[in-house]
Amino acid sequence: MGRPDRAVTLLGILALAGCATTPSLDMSGGQIEPAGQDMGIVIGSVLVQTDEEPSDSWLTRLFGRKAAGFDYDFEILRVLDPAGAQQPDEARYTLDVKPAEERIFVARLPFGRYVINRFRFKGISVLAGELGSTFVVAPRATLYIGRFILKIPRRVRLGTPYAVEIQDARKSTIAALQQQHPGLGRDAVNAPIQARQ
Repeated sequence: MGRPDRAVTLLGILALAGCATTPSLDMSGGQIEPAGQDMGIVIGSVLVQTDEEPSDSWLTRLFGRKAAGFDYDFEILRVLDPAGAQQPDEARYTLDVKPAEERIFVARLPFGRYVINRFRFKGISVLAGELGSTFVVAPRATLYIGRFILKIPRRVRLGTPYAVEIQDARKSTIAALQQQHPGLGRDAVNAPIQARQ
């Protein structure tokens, strides 16, 4: 489980300005070509969990907005510099997630290291958080990278704490893919996302 002391921070309106034209990490809507010499396949899912809503009192209505009322936008980068410095030509992807709805994804990507860089509350660019969780894409391989869970309190505002957890949901994830992509992922190698410490 991630550190509970992380907090939603002001990243600025321009932090994710390029997301409108950024390709989706989820490529499961079309034909998935096999892994190749310089390409690999990753399978995983993202789930945003919010706390249960307490009784509707004036105090809970006064402070913050309901986290369950937002959609979430995750930014994923291919890291070209092992030192972590962002390069202008890094491949950039996005993944849109609705709260309490697990978003399963399949991606065929160039091999290398990727980082789930940050998330934001869709439509409110100033409410966002740094994640820094990494995964790898291996050439000629299909990898299962796990279920990435972002835990958000029921009410959000600047400075709201959040936590990250990585779970193994391989069986249900691979089973969900079989109707559209028969056989995909059955021989996938486990290579879990590494949460930032």
